[in-house]
Amino acid sequence: MAKVCEVIDLAPLNEKAQGDVFSVPMVPSQIARTFGGQVVAQALAAAQHTVEGKLVHSLHGYFVGPGDAAAPARAEVERVRDGRSFATRQVRLFQDDRLIFMLNAGFHIADDFGPEHQDAMPEVMGPEEAAAAGGGAPYSTRIILREWEDWDIRLVPQESRHPELAEATGAGFRYVWFRNTAPEFAASESSQDAHRAALAYMSDMTLIRASLLPHQGEQVQLASLDHSIWFLRPVRVNEWLLYVQESPSAQNATGLATGKIFNQGGDLVAVVVQEGLTRTVREGMQIGSHNGNWQNV
Repeated sequence: MAKVCEVIDLAPLNEKAQGDVFSVPMVPSQIARTFGGQVVAQALAAAQHTVEGKLVHSLHGYFVGPGDAAAPARAEVERVRDGRSFATRQVRLFQDDRLIFMLNAGFHIADDFGPEHQDAMPEVMGPEEAAAAGGGAPYSTRIILREWEDWDIRLVPQESRHPELAEATGAGFRYVWFRNTAPEFAASESSQDAHRAALAYMSDMTLIRASLLPHQGEQVQLASLDHSIWFLRPVRVNEWLLYVQESPSAQNATGLATGKIFNQGGDLVAVVVQEGLTRTVREGMQIGSHNGNWQNV
């Protein structure tokens, strides 16, 4: 499987391309639909290629249509605004001429000043304790995790007294420890652009399942619909990060999930919000064309 550093390695499409157009690499995959975090990260990487002296501070994306994991794509970037402190970009990701994802991203200079505060990091078991409690990446029950072998994922069970139940369902995790193990991100010269794009990739992993925490055993069609991230502080994805996930609401076949990402020092580095399709499967029901799959949670 491709490492995330290869996933976000975009290049100008060709010298004749008009405007900021980038070739998006095809990524070998065991799943037919393109992983949502992949297109978020690739669209962000395309925007980053067109901005100098500023770091992404927020992004908001919509999954417009299903992506084909076996097909290459192109990213078209519009330079909406370039100011002294902020810049704005819009990115559209296409496979052939079919739009699959739209992204708006804002960039901000890194040395601005103002009042500061943050939520406190919750007190949970650390990554080593989580692994010992049965929270290691459950490859046997969630094959999709084989796509992410350059990520070390430690899932803290919702109910630590019964970790086997949470692992067997593929849900029931409110806290997720993760880090990237590729040497490219451990290198001191690795850029914040790369770390933030990698975090965008990871942010789609497991989050929408938080909206199913109260609904164990239900069979649903599950798919990401939109995705937003606020990058709050510098981040290094090669170091342990805690993903705190919860869901304030699920209704009308959609679920809303929120995530806070902390480093081990307790710094809140990012906040993520995602809405997803959580449609109950009924007898004779056909899967639609959106980027979704049956899930038994």
